[in-house]
Amino acid sequence: MNNVKKLFFCALVLVSPLFFVSACANEESVVEAEKLLEKLGMEQIFENSITQNLDFQIQQSPELLPYLGVMKKFLAKYMSYDSLKKDIVDLYSTSFSVQELKDISTFYSTDTGKKTLEKLPELARMSNQLGNNRVQENINELHQMLEKAAKLVENSKPL
Repeated sequence: MNNVKKLFFCALVLVSPLFFVSACANEESVVEAEKLLEKLGMEQIFENSITQNLDFQIQQSPELLPYLGVMKKFLAKYMSYDSLKKDIVDLYSTSFSVQELKDISTFYSTDTGKKTLEKLPELARMSNQLGNNRVQENINELHQMLEKAAKLVENSKPL
């Protein structure tokens, strides 16, 4: 029995540095992910996204305007960067190695990276607007497709 304890202790001593290195690597990934997300201005990106989405919803459905405060409060609670930060950091720290996170951060420190950060939100907004405009231009086709599908559903119902 004494030999079993010695073997277990030796194995534990040999393996424990691996756990320590793994834990440190994970912690380093988390730290690098947090740095990157801060550099990206993720908090502001989330805030802008929520505002833009709410503005779009109000534009599409003005009857929601009296509920804007409630919607903002709800989204701040569940969709804000603060409420999702830990999960987003986990996503980044498990999706990229420490070196990759550092490389991404380095890119966003360059003039091109800074310009990318500056332009991407507006480009994303403009891209969304292009898609919305395309849908609006062709909304009659959607209505026709839905009517046709509704007739098929209606005809397939048992009496």
